[in-house]
Amino acid sequence: MITYETETTIDAPPSEVWRHLADFDRHDEWSQHFKLRGRPVVGEPGRLDFALFGLPARAPVVIERVDEAQELRWRGGPKGLITGSHYFILEALDDGERTHFRHGEDFSGVIAPLVWALLKAQLGPSYSGFNVDLKQRVEGA
Repeated sequence: MITYETETTIDAPPSEVWRHLADFDRHDEWSQHFKLRGRPVVGEPGRLDFALFGLPARAPVVIERVDEAQELRWRGGPKGLITGSHYFILEALDDGERTHFRHGEDFSGVIAPLVWALLKAQLGPSYSGFNVDLKQRVEGA
């Protein structure tokens, strides 16, 4: 398994970060990097809209974990070849008024090691950019 992870601190409690993160219908209003579609319900199908090599792309996903104000995770990709388990983890800091936001993905499958350098080059700006978008949305709300 290969893991890619980013992190940031958001000046708001986890419940406020969660409110924006779990409202998939409004990702268009603030995310310039990718948008999750569907409902935050374990087992529900969803869709990820994103750019790959500068071109619009879509991928079907399944919601894996929904722990309100703590963790949101989904899985996608052709099973066995390359599968990603994408996650957001929210941890309260200090007196609960700030959030440590961890955002990453665990990759598995036979081609994951072969395409890792290419994936990493695409993921870095997208994941970090999503973090900045979320931080601005939450702190500006």
